[in-house]
Amino acid sequence: MLLFAKENIDTALQKVCFDTERRLSGDTILCVMGFTSNKKEMSEYIQTQIMTQVIESGKIRVVTRSHLDKVNRELNFHMSGYVTDETALDICKKLGANAIIFGKLQELDNQYLLEVKLLDVESAAYRLFKVYEFSRSSRSEQLMGRAEIYYKTSISFGAEMNKNTVDKVALGGSLSFDYALLRWFELGAKVIASYAFSEKENSVFTVEPLVDFRFYLVSPTGEPASGIFIGTLIGASIVAVDSNAKGAFNAGVELGYKHGFDNFYIEPYLRGGYPYIFGFGFAAGVRF
Repeated sequence: MLLFAKENIDTALQKVCFDTERRLSGDTILCVMGFTSNKKEMSEYIQTQIMTQVIESGKIRVVTRSHLDKVNRELNFHMSGYVTDETALDICKKLGANAIIFGKLQELDNQYLLEVKLLDVESAAYRLFKVYEFSRSSRSEQLMGRAEIYYKTSISFGAEMNKNTVDKVALGGSLSFDYALLRWFELGAKVIASYAFSEKENSVFTVEPLVDFRFYLVSPTGEPASGIFIGTLIGASIVAVDSNAKGAFNAGVELGYKHGFDNFYIEPYLRGGYPYIFGFGFAAGVRF
């Protein structure tokens, strides 16, 4: 799981607070100013989280929100507005603070870039000027007003190796269709066809029409219908051994990881059950 983990907004803000506290002495009075973004909710969340975390650490003092709001009104400052260094220093002096932190949030492809400035009031020098990068997550998308906009339909082709054979293993291909009924649950249909190329004595060809119930357990990026999943496969196995076809009930479980790149996604997986015993493969497809 850690292999696929990415920075999210909360871990990025924790780093901002850590870096800020390292650069300030214990007698510093810090003013946490606004952070420019496309959404007021996002700007307020960044400011509130930084202020809260710094206060909870108890290492430095922070100007209270009520005092800051009063000065913001006096200077006609809004969360979504741009803050210059001069304006920030002016506000800081009015509050009697020694340092001020502010910045702006920008979007780049599938990432967010949070530019953070920490200014010393007396010298007007930067104590910190750094850009923190983090990925989209359920929290960030809610704050940006895009919580319910996500890819619900997925279609993929795959290749796998399974035990649909008498001896050794069989190679196969798959076609899958999935639809996310909820952010954490998908219902789908899958057809897997495999042929036992390694068989010497028999010709074994198998077709598995299956219904797929998939539950997403962990999404490192916070994206809906993605990440680590566990599922149940139910359907039939139609096995043709030397042209003699027979049908059997098919049931099993699967474990995998779905990782998206905008409209494209990849998906390694393992499955096990009856009558095929095991299978493992890799699928890739599109989602919309």
